[in-house]
Amino acid sequence: MQFTTVGVRALIKNNNISLFFILTLLIGWSPWLTGRGYIIFAAPTIAAIIVTILVDGKNGLKAIWNRLGTWRASPTSYIAALLLPALTTGIALGVHALLGGKLPSFPLFSNPMMLVMTFVMFLLPWQSSAFMEEVGFRGYALEELQKKWGPVKGTLVLGVFFGAWLLPEFYRVGSAQNALGVGYYPWFIVTEIGFSLMMTWVYNQSGKSSLISGVLMHVAMNFWPFVMLTNIVPGQPLPAFDQRLWIITSAVVLVSGIVAVVRTKGKLGYDEDN
Repeated sequence: MQFTTVGVRALIKNNNISLFFILTLLIGWSPWLTGRGYIIFAAPTIAAIIVTILVDGKNGLKAIWNRLGTWRASPTSYIAALLLPALTTGIALGVHALLGGKLPSFPLFSNPMMLVMTFVMFLLPWQSSAFMEEVGFRGYALEELQKKWGPVKGTLVLGVFFGAWLLPEFYRVGSAQNALGVGYYPWFIVTEIGFSLMMTWVYNQSGKSSLISGVLMHVAMNFWPFVMLTNIVPGQPLPAFDQRLWIITSAVVLVSGIVAVVRTKGKLGYDEDN
């Protein structure tokens, strides 16, 4: 029996990332696949906890918690996490304007209090998907992927999954993805690959903080496009989205991620000894 238990644990450990991805989809997509809803955003975190308990027990859970609780980092890490999405979105707006596109009216910028409350809404763990997803994605999966395949290849795998797993949102009436249309889905994955490359760089630069690189940067990734690329006003129906503007944004984000890879010579701040 002991040999069997050890053998099963070794099998799970050797395939922990595959099991994490499978559990995330099975748990997260179960309402959509059964016709009872669309997605459980906490699925990546639930999957990470299950796999960690099976493989590393309490020590593994402690490691996830330590990454989530790491907040002592340089101001550069915080600035990068919160403002890189704003920079890429601003560049996309500039390119869009140069190509003759019409800019959004930025309604939230005329009401600073509403702007702040919108950011808080994205930040609250029970209100936003960022915390529920990132305990699993950056808190668990990224570190495992970097160990197995290095920072770039590991991030590409996570980035593809990061975007692809939200497929049900493209069919949920009222979601931003649904407003863009399922034809934007491939570009959505491209966007998440680009952001994932930047998030890995911030993760490694911040002392492997999933709080900074995961939760805070994910919040910024949701917030800045929401207030800069659309005419959305919270509490009102979604207006029509300019798909070309979003495609340009996807391209800019991917290029920015590639620049991070080139500038760091493929390391993205990763230190194999730490």
